[in-house]
Amino acid sequence: MAAADSTGRLDAGKSDKSLSFKDKIKIGNPRSCIAICTLWTQKETILGKIPDSKYYICGNLYTSSGVNYLVKNILSHPQIRYIIVCGKEMNDSGTALVNFMTKGIDGNRKIIDSNAFIDSNIDPDLIEKLRTNVTLIDMRGKEGEVGKLIETLPRKEPFSDPVYVEEGKAEYPTITSENVFLIKGKTISESWLKILDMIMKFGETKPSEYGIKQKEVLDLTVVVEESEEKIASWLKLSDKDLESYFSKFFNSEKPEDISYTYGERLFKYPLKYMKEKWSGEITSTFNQIESIIEHLRKAPYTRRAIAFTWNMDVDSDSSSPPCLTQITWNINNGSLYQTAILRSNDMFGAWPMNAFALRKLQRNIANKLGVKCGPFVTISNSAHIYENNWKECREILDKYYTGGELNFEQDRLGYFTIRIDRDETCGGKNGSEIVVQHHLPDGRSSSFVFKGKTAAEIYRRILNENLVSRCDHAAYLGKELARAEAALKKNKEYEQE
Repeated sequence: MAAADSTGRLDAGKSDKSLSFKDKIKIGNPRSCIAICTLWTQKETILGKIPDSKYYICGNLYTSSGVNYLVKNILSHPQIRYIIVCGKEMNDSGTALVNFMTKGIDGNRKIIDSNAFIDSNIDPDLIEKLRTNVTLIDMRGKEGEVGKLIETLPRKEPFSDPVYVEEGKAEYPTITSENVFLIKGKTISESWLKILDMIMKFGETKPSEYGIKQKEVLDLTVVVEESEEKIASWLKLSDKDLESYFSKFFNSEKPEDISYTYGERLFKYPLKYMKEKWSGEITSTFNQIESIIEHLRKAPYTRRAIAFTWNMDVDSDSSSPPCLTQITWNINNGSLYQTAILRSNDMFGAWPMNAFALRKLQRNIANKLGVKCGPFVTISNSAHIYENNWKECREILDKYYTGGELNFEQDRLGYFTIRIDRDETCGGKNGSEIVVQHHLPDGRSSSFVFKGKTAAEIYRRILNENLVSRCDHAAYLGKELARAEAALKKNKEYEQE
């Protein structure tokens, strides 16, 4: 496929390279001026009776943030003069696209009447040029008429020369690390800031299958310790946005032309290989959540409370398989723990919504079981942030995270008291030593006592016993033990701060 550059010459290669998600887009006739956006509906369902010669490109739009990729693709392919939007939408992505084209963006680059934002590296003048020259036709609910509509659309010339939008660059130097990272936060909002910081610092920059770079950390584990009180401003989400997402996440009914929904897989999992002798006795679907609640009621100690969203019959060859693959529940000390595993996780664009929905699912199950809601864990096999979000990550972190201080909190594993035991012989010096007693969170002394003459030998033994779970607690111990060591050497009094 060839495209004209700003001098009018044809650049045969750059056009393909500039297509975001190029491996997921169906290319028809490069001479056509029509693009078809099928939202969550499989492209083949819409294109079944439409010849390839009648359209230029056809692709899905799964999330509102995907409007950015669509805009950049059109700017680099200005021969597109019509966007036909059709198909089923699950995350209000179609509404975001329609509102972008018909209402535009506000001063904060937010699509009016939507929760989506337009990337800061797209010039506002280019946005207005696109909105002025490209016609959006809303055919949601009229998918059977798309073929006839295309026949009525007159041919139009490109509205400008191609424009290739450079992605926002991360200002972080990447710190190479082979570690598997653990993040702990009180809330989803707090955890998200730590996630962004961790990936932008330590993520490996590499290509993705969508034709855009990513920064990726493998097997990122996030522990959310408490329930969310309110949505923090930096998430740019509203209660209305979440309610809309919840209505789809918890809905067991899947539209026929959509590959999957989490609601269907969790509450109405398809059983393809039903034994014939059972076919008249039970349905061909399975409510995994209902079964798990019943199992936990009967055996709260079970290790078998597990739900899968991955279906080998469908997803092994699917071009859009589920990102969330399994959830596990366990009851420990009267609280319900929940662990979600995601094979692929867009931590900027998808993790917050998924986390809120999964947390709600956990609370629902805990309430039905009559137990407390414990920590919530996500394990993201591929935790990544796409290049077009790097600049916004930098801005969010600069405003809300970088330069802050970690609040000191009591370690959930207990605390330590430090003293110096002095031997009064030989001037009270030779036989003296530092004594550290470990205490349980409720104040009781444990059996762990550490003695020595130097800070290093004592704190190394403490760390070896896995009695410290917080970095600030470890730093405090190091400081206090150094003070105790100095007092011991100078034969001075020591009082723990």
